[in-house]
Amino acid sequence: MVIYPVPAAVTQAKIQLVIDETAKAPATVINSDVQALVDAQRQAEQQARVDVKA
Repeated sequence: MVIYPVPAAVTQAKIQLVIDETAKAPATVINSDVQALVDAQRQAEQQARVDVKA
């Protein structure tokens, strides 16, 4: 099993989500943060698959 480091974009998306949750941001902001996190994770997983194939 190959383990890849967590990309900076994923870490930043997680941090932004925590910041907005702590600040009790509106639900729309939280939802966009969650979507950004999901997108960053998906992109990181896709890149990891490309790296494995190469």
